[in-house]
Amino acid sequence: MGFDMNSLAQDFDLLREAAREAASLALSYQNRTVARERKPDGSVVTEVDKAVDSLLAARLKGARPDYGWLSEESCENERRLTARRVWILDPIDGTREFLHGGDSWTIALCLAEDGVPVLSAVVNPVRGEFFEARAGEGAFLNGKRISASAQQELSGARVVVSQEALSKRKWQPPWPGAVPVAANASIYRLALVASGRADAYFALNPKWEWDIAAGALLVSEAGGTVTGKSGAPLTFNSAEAKVASVAAAAPALHRLLIERLR
Repeated sequence: MGFDMNSLAQDFDLLREAAREAASLALSYQNRTVARERKPDGSVVTEVDKAVDSLLAARLKGARPDYGWLSEESCENERRLTARRVWILDPIDGTREFLHGGDSWTIALCLAEDGVPVLSAVVNPVRGEFFEARAGEGAFLNGKRISASAQQELSGARVVVSQEALSKRKWQPPWPGAVPVAANASIYRLALVASGRADAYFALNPKWEWDIAAGALLVSEAGGTVTGKSGAPLTFNSAEAKVASVAAAAPALHRLLIERLR
């Protein structure tokens, strides 16, 4: 039996309120000494990541105990694999950026239904930006509708990757004048594409689902296109919790991007 639209609207309200509360909590740790430790994979986790994760778990899991749960900072919940609706989130996307006082870290929340993102809230607390999207309803930044850019050529395209990524020897021929745009968190890179402040983003290596899902919905609802490097659609809530690659761009540019990435 399917979910009704009223329940999705209620979930959207829940998601957005949780995101705002989490942003306030994260900001309260600024200018304080933050405890940190290394995870088994070598990445850094802080008390802020854990505190935000705990808050979101209390708000989202507490309100929707039947939904699946996939968070970077929580224990694996295998029950999510049989759940139709799953929360996919990154309490702090860009932990290093947060620790270094940068301004491109975000709190990223997504609800996926049958493997497809349907609700998204992405907050950049430092810049005061609140991105949101609901499937079929468009994407918004601080209440104003946003759109992917109209860029149609790789020449002059603003691509949210490093200069190194554009100048690797494997590219034949070289990138035709693409302009690298700096941002240190995957979700925020996708938000820049969704808001038209960048024209494209790609990652050829696997990415955790929580680093992509919320931003992918922002881009698609802003009129952009998001796929893997082969052009195949992305699906979420997989057993490995990863997507193999990502390519996001303005629609006319996406075809050219895929041709190059293949």
